[in-house]
Amino acid sequence: MRENDLPFDRTKHVVYTKNAKNCVRKLLCRSYDEKIAADLWEKVQLQYCEFLKEEPALGGLKVTTSVYDPILFFAWYKVIPDKPELESVQNDLFECFFGRINTLGKIIDLNRPLEYSLPAGIFKKANDIRVKEIESFPESFRMGSFEYDRERRIVRYSFTQCPNAEFAKRHHMESVLPMMCNCDHIAMQKLHACLIREGTCITSNCCDYCIVGDRHPLAKEYELMKAENCLLLSVKKELK
Repeated sequence: MRENDLPFDRTKHVVYTKNAKNCVRKLLCRSYDEKIAADLWEKVQLQYCEFLKEEPALGGLKVTTSVYDPILFFAWYKVIPDKPELESVQNDLFECFFGRINTLGKIIDLNRPLEYSLPAGIFKKANDIRVKEIESFPESFRMGSFEYDRERRIVRYSFTQCPNAEFAKRHHMESVLPMMCNCDHIAMQKLHACLIREGTCITSNCCDYCIVGDRHPLAKEYELMKAENCLLLSVKKELK
């Protein structure tokens, strides 16, 4: 089915991106023959539309990919008859959400002081956009805090509401969300950085980010641990 023909309210929502479409179709073709994969793809599209019927209107956000592409992946997982181990699709999701980071990682090293100001500026701009958007879209990302310590080269920010987490809770699909959240850790690793995150909106009252270079002293104080639901979380090392 063509995206223009999908039956959902376009005054409230937008369609998923081409990247998300290609990723889901690749996952279907990996597990099923051509005909079955094509039939399942149409069911995934219809499930996407079904999900949108009761979702808050977020189509007016400046950046919609972080809301609507995940819904397509939730639809994929709900539709497919053979549920894979979710860790087996981790790299596919990363390539969809953060594929361009692979190229940036060959150029940018966040251990270098001059280069650290670039991502700090990007995170600050994203924070400012979301702080403003929450006034018009109360179901969007609700920011908790933002802090940039230029001297120590540490970026900290958090949000107390995540549309993806709220979606997962509403549809009892919390087990699917960690593969999306984990992409943040992989993205930072590609940039020679360390994401220190002790909780998300599924496990805690906020999703906290602390970003430093991977050779920063603070990075050495934490280790990355995998929870039972495969969510990656930072745990402070015990003093010996």
